Amino acid sequence: MEPDDVLRRLKLGNAAFASGNARHPGQDLARLRETSTGQKPLATVLSCSDSRVPIELLFDRGVGDLFGVRVAGNVADTDELGSLEYGVDHLGTPVLVVLGHTRCGAVTAVGLTLFLTAPTSKKIGRA
Repeated sequence: MEPDDVLRRLKLGNAAFASGNARHPGQDLARLRETSTGQKPLATVLSCSDSRVPIELLFDRGVGDLFGVRVAGNVADTDELGSLEYGVDHLGTPVLVVLGHTRCGAVTAVGLTLFLTAPTSKKIGRA
């Protein structure tokens, strides 16, 4: 599948989810059996491990449709990069999505830590 087609499917799935019209395709026992011998996902997705960011639901996709790499704050270090490379190179996904979200606790915690440990002069903003 071409990258533009994959992006179109992901956008349509997200629009269906956002409007309350998700179809929930491929989320049954039959699909689990179908994918038990291998996977051919549409996209590789780097997303936050936050439990409120379920990629299959957000894109209205099913089992085996997305190769997900989840980590707090959706930041990629060596291990995550290796998994992303696996999705793109080995599984052949034509699209890599980096999915952020609002009110991310991991990002907030890092920002707060940096603020609290910065010298006082850096905490004072310019007028």
